[in-house]
Amino acid sequence: IVNFYTTKSIMGGHRDDLELALDKPIVSISIGLPAIFLLGGRTKDEGPVLPILIRSGDVLCMGGQSRLNYHGMARLIPSPSIVPPPEMECCPQTKGSITLCDVQCEKTLLSDDERDALDNFLTDHRININVRQVFPS
Repeated sequence: IVNFYTTKSIMGGHRDDLELALDKPIVSISIGLPAIFLLGGRTKDEGPVLPILIRSGDVLCMGGQSRLNYHGMARLIPSPSIVPPPEMECCPQTKGSITLCDVQCEKTLLSDDERDALDNFLTDHRININVRQVFPS
């Protein structure tokens, strides 16, 4: 599943509980503007709701108990420059957001114009790619 967000987008609290393979994790990859991801409990009344800052290039994995928790995306942060730098040593130290130019690869299917257009799009949008196993093994 690929979600596209603008600075006015939100995704309300929901559970991903319709797949047949609920024992498999969801892997979520984010590029573009940072966002506030909300992770709640197994019911809408169960707390606390945890706000999680998601930066461009972050990968979030929800498995086990968290797989069926309510979650949503509260808001994009319109300027990556107001996001504090990562404090953990395991986080890469980059200035601003990650662009396609930061990714080193030997072969690309995008022309320079297409790369520039995508980088421009990501300056005020967010793309979230969700990978999940829908059907049982």
